Amino acid sequence: MKKKTVIAAIAALLLLSVMLGVMSACALPDPHESFASGFGTDNNGYAKDGKEVERLISVVPSERQLNYMELEYYNFIHYGMNTYTKREWGTGDEDPALFAPTNLDTDQWCEVLAATGSKGIIITAKHHDGFCLWQTSTTTHSVASSPWKDGKGDVIADLSKSCEKYGLKMGIYLSPWDMNAECYGDTEAYNEFYMTQLTELLNGNYGPDFDGDGKGEIFCVWMDGARGEEVSADFEYHMDEWEELIWTLQPDCVSANLGSEVRWVGNEAGIARESEWSVVSRGNAASQEFQESEEDADRLQSVSAEAQDMGSRELLKKYRDLVWYPSETDVSIRKGWFYGSSEYTSRLTMRKVDELLNIYFTSVGGNSSLLLNVPPGPEGIITDVYRETLEELTAAIKATTANPVEITKAEVGDLELMQEKEDLNKLFDGDRDGYTFEDNEYILDLHLSKKIVPGRLDLREDLRASQRVEKFEVWCPSGSKWVKLAESTIIGNRRILIFENTYEGEVPETDLLRIIVKQSRSVPVLRSIELYAA
Repeated sequence: MKKKTVIAAIAALLLLSVMLGVMSACALPDPHESFASGFGTDNNGYAKDGKEVERLISVVPSERQLNYMELEYYNFIHYGMNTYTKREWGTGDEDPALFAPTNLDTDQWCEVLAATGSKGIIITAKHHDGFCLWQTSTTTHSVASSPWKDGKGDVIADLSKSCEKYGLKMGIYLSPWDMNAECYGDTEAYNEFYMTQLTELLNGNYGPDFDGDGKGEIFCVWMDGARGEEVSADFEYHMDEWEELIWTLQPDCVSANLGSEVRWVGNEAGIARESEWSVVSRGNAASQEFQESEEDADRLQSVSAEAQDMGSRELLKKYRDLVWYPSETDVSIRKGWFYGSSEYTSRLTMRKVDELLNIYFTSVGGNSSLLLNVPPGPEGIITDVYRETLEELTAAIKATTANPVEITKAEVGDLELMQEKEDLNKLFDGDRDGYTFEDNEYILDLHLSKKIVPGRLDLREDLRASQRVEKFEVWCPSGSKWVKLAESTIIGNRRILIFENTYEGEVPETDLLRIIVKQSRSVPVLRSIELYAA
């Protein structure tokens, strides 16, 4: 009996040893050891609550702004008199007979852009030269005086129907500067002139009619900052009156660039800031700088160092009034904005797909919208070289989302306690409602259905609770330790992380990702999480 007892005891010990070995092999690395020197719960020394924090997070977007930001990617169409004079800026003295497209096809524009991921089009209804692409009562410097369709053509009307056909929203670029208008420089007369043009474009006669109520919808009025040097310093644009008219005629339409609802990123090179804040000071003038000559475009190719910080706590505490003023990154697919000469349209002057892809990830994926200019040529169509570039760009973007990963379980908490919560499911259901962290929660674990090599992670905040996250990191276990895959600043409308770009070395396989919010204005409120394998 003793022999059997000894054998049984030995067998039990061996079994226990095997079980402990298996458990040890499956156990996660000790987070206390991995994070001891790199993370604490002090919010990086910044207050997580209090009067100033409440002031910052009390600033939220309007429904108009929120809807606009959710478009994320849409296109500029620079088309007009400059297409035929091969200039970037006209003079206002052009002969309307120069506007003579031989095959103007707005259906083709919309087909190309819709097929490559665009959500909308903003068309230069009038550029600085004052030439109007619609049948206007305000001037003869328009399509009505051109040979195109015997003066009966209307580009804006044609585009309205095409946008409706292809499901694209439509916006209007209407230059405040008008080189042709005799009243430009007379404050009262010109403001009346400009408001008449706004009324013609926004009174429901133009734009896609998605509701079927007989009234066209315009989602954006985009007003450029360029302005003539020759006008008196007393000459003023009545922006308050313009915006009141815009919202009266089109309640869902945002006022952009010179307007108060969407701000220019500050350059025309497609460069968004690493920390692109939507909560900024009311008096910020970064987007209000007037461009007074065609050559000024070169000066606007880079972001000034002074404007790099738009919304840090240190900056905003200097200002009393804050507003929600989200960024829009505008950039052209090639040198210049209009079609221009053969020099401008060769592949040598076009942006490479890799550059455009980076612009997409840093704008759309960095809390900024992307307004990509694609100018039609003098025939009136988007050329094959632009179509091919857009198709390659779209394919490159889609390649990063080709392998969606199932997240089987989410847990939230701190280093001491991680818990499953039913509300975490809101992060994966596609709705606006997300998950509001508790005071003691700063870690979010994502358990995956299988081991994968992480490729892309998309995070979004519920902006109805303002923009809150200031710094965060993404980790995963690898062998006997945790490794940091990425660190970033803001999230905002969307933050896209491409791990092969953020992690030095070969991205490890894992079935767990850990998101650590290191700094936030009050508790984070995340809207959604999407993960894709490489």
